[in-house]
Amino acid sequence: MAIYTRTGDLGNTSLATGQKVSKASAVVEFIGLMDEMNSVIGICVSNLESEPSVDFTEEIEVLESIQMDIFVVGAVAAGAKMKFNAGAQAANIEKTIDDYEKLLPKLTNFILPGGAASAAHFHHARTVVRRIERHAVALKSQSLMSFIPYLNRLSDLLFVMARFVNLKMKNPETIWKA
Repeated sequence: MAIYTRTGDLGNTSLATGQKVSKASAVVEFIGLMDEMNSVIGICVSNLESEPSVDFTEEIEVLESIQMDIFVVGAVAAGAKMKFNAGAQAANIEKTIDDYEKLLPKLTNFILPGGAASAAHFHHARTVVRRIERHAVALKSQSLMSFIPYLNRLSDLLFVMARFVNLKMKNPETIWKA
């Protein structure tokens, strides 16, 4: 089976429902942003896998689970008949955040995104999630708004994981100074 179909050469694509829409449509933009986020999280996974001196097995498992969820969110947004309970998934993420925060020093200042390259990629992923969240809110689409709790918690988790990666790699956080 060829990867190319030529069906999108005129700027249209089909949703999971079979509906033809412009590739510039809001829903296709949302799906594309989710794909971008999945790729950025894939970079996070690759970076953690390439760290020879630190075991990030658990973090990689968390990220790969998120990547699976992202595919489902994109499919649901495209009209696929799949279930995704954003509230339940947000609650799962909250528990994971709580688990990581128990291991981190209390945050009393704003910090600059960065540290280890692996942690910096988490910060990048966090900002991509925030962009998707803003896009979904701007659309005022009830179906996309249902993903907001999940996206909101996901960006929080990526922030906490960036901090954890820096801690585990013994990289100090840089405090923001006004």
